[in-house]
Order: sequence, then structure tokens, then C-alpha cells
Amino acid sequence: MPFSLLGAIQNQSRDWVIDKIAVGVTYDSDLEKARKLIKPLKMQGVEQLGDFAVQIRAKMMTVPGEQFVIRRKAYAMIKKAFDENGIKFAFPTVQVAGETEAATAAVAQHALGLTRPVAAG
Repeated sequence: MPFSLLGAIQNQSRDWVIDKIAVGVTYDSDLEKARKLIKPLKMQGVEQLGDFAVQIRAKMMTVPGEQFVIRRKAYAMIKKAFDENGIKFAFPTVQVAGETEAATAAVAQHALGLTRPVAAG
């Protein structure tokens, strides 16, 4: 059979799947506390030191075909546990330094995608 005719192949001969997830937390986060909070998953450690986040990676074993449902539940549980324990998720931010309110208003206008000027003051 030609390889091009195979299409999408899925091996379901195993009774388990290893699913890996990554979460970006702020640089001032307590990584040991984060590890303890996601104890049901096996934390593999710091994946990357990014521009705005420390990427931590974890893995879990699931039944084939169920990893997507379980991953969504795992993310929801991680979000709840981190929120309750002061671990902050990282996201890109921009710091603007300016001397005038007009400069601040212009940045806000750009960030909000507004087409008309924002009144300063």
C-alpha cells in the first residue's frame, strides 16, 4: 500500500497515552508550590524561560481518545488551584513611559483599537 494512501493513522493498540501540557507562570511564582498543586500530574520541570513567562511542563497518563477531555479538565483544575494559592499565570504586557497624559492617551487608543482620539485628563 502506498504511504500517501494511509491518511490519518492512529495507534490504539496501547491501553494508555502520555499527554503533555505546558503552563506559563510569572517569574515571581513559587515553582515548588506550583509543583505541589499539580501533584496529580507529573511535573517535568521548567520547559523554557520565555520573554514574559516561566513555562512549566507536566505530563499525565490517560486512556486513548480521552486525553482531550482530561486535558481540558486538568487545565480547569490547575487554573482553580493556582488562583486559590496565588500562583499567577503570565501574559504579555507592555510598559509605556511618557511625560504627558496625551502620550498615555495615545497608547490607550492604540491598545483599544480606537480610531478617534481619546480625551486626556
